[in-house]
Amino acid sequence: MLLNFAQISQDDLISPMIWKAAYGFATTCILGVAAYAGYRVGTPEKYQARQHLNPELNDQIKKVVDSLKITDDQLINIMQILEEEMNTGLSSSTHNQATVKMFPSYVQNVPNGTEIGQVLALDLGGTNFRILLIDLHGNSTVESTSRIFVIPQSIMIGDGKHLFHHIAECLHEFMEKEHLLNTGICYPLGFTFSFPCQQESLASGRLTTWTKGFNCSGVVNEDVVKLLQDAINEKHINAKCVALVNDTVGTLMACAYKDPSTAIGLILGTGTNACYIESLDKVGTWNGNYDEPKQVIINTEWGAFGDNGCLNFIRTKYGEEIDVSSINPGKQIFEKMISGMYIGEIVRLIIL
Repeated sequence: MLLNFAQISQDDLISPMIWKAAYGFATTCILGVAAYAGYRVGTPEKYQARQHLNPELNDQIKKVVDSLKITDDQLINIMQILEEEMNTGLSSSTHNQATVKMFPSYVQNVPNGTEIGQVLALDLGGTNFRILLIDLHGNSTVESTSRIFVIPQSIMIGDGKHLFHHIAECLHEFMEKEHLLNTGICYPLGFTFSFPCQQESLASGRLTTWTKGFNCSGVVNEDVVKLLQDAINEKHINAKCVALVNDTVGTLMACAYKDPSTAIGLILGTGTNACYIESLDKVGTWNGNYDEPKQVIINTEWGAFGDNGCLNFIRTKYGEEIDVSSINPGKQIFEKMISGMYIGEIVRLIIL
C-alpha cells in the first residue's frame, strides 16, 4: 500500500509545523494499526456479547489491548523524538551516529506536468519487483504498461550478482514483449531501489544495509547502479540507468507530475519510509551545488527509527520477539513495529 501526501502549499514546504503535523499524523496512523489489530483479534464483534461468560479470558484480552495502546502524551513524545533524530541525521557532525540517516536524494526539482517522453522504470523493494514502460504526455497525464516479476528466496539471500542478473533477464523479457529491443533507441531507465543507500550523485549510490528480508552478498557498500548497468550491458539491452531513487522519492515525484505542490512521500507497505523537500541550508551533509532551487528531497530512512533504543518505552513483547527472530536483530525497529512484512506475525503472536 502506498500513501501519497499532497496538497501542501509551497509557502509552507519547509515549515517545522508542517513537519510535525505530517509526521505526527503518520505516526498516529501507523502505530494505531498494531493497536487496532490486537483489539480486533482480542474482541471480534461476534464474541463481544459473550465476554461476561469468561472473565479470566477478558482480563487477558484487556492486557493485550492495553499493551498496544499509545496515549496522546506518548504520541507527542514520539513526534518530538523523531524530529530530534531527523536533525541528528541532517547534521554533518552527528550524521555518522544517526539512526534516522536523512540521506539527500540529489533530486532537487519536482515535475510540473509538462514533461514528455517514454521512459523505463524498475521498482525493486520487496519479494516482487515491477518493470514499467511510462509515456509522459506533457499535460499531467501518464500512460503506463507494467509487469510484476517474482524474486525467489534463494536469490534474495544469495550472491548479489545473481540478483542483478535476474533483474536484467526480466528486463530483457519485458522489453522483448513490448518490442523495445534493437530499436536503435537507448531508453532512459529510472531505478527505484527501496533500501538504504548513501547516494553520491543522481545516478550512483552505495547500499548501506539490506532490509525487508534481503541479504545478498557482495552488495553492501557497492554502487547498485553500476551493478545493475553491468548486468544490463552483459545482456546487450538498449537501456541506461540515469537515476537512482528510493521508493518514497519515486512516490513523491509521481504524485508531483499531477500536482506540483506535492511535498511529502510516505510508504507503508512491505516496509515503511518517508521523504520530504528540505531547504539546502538545513542539510549539513549536502555536497552538491547551491544553485537554484536551493532545496533537495531528503530520504529519511525512518524504518531505523528506534534502533538506538529511543522507542523502547512503547515496544511490546511481541515486537521484541519478532526482532530477536529476524535476520537483522536490533535493526529497523520502527519498521518491524508497523510495516506489512511484520504486522501479520504480530497478530499471530498475539493469538498464541
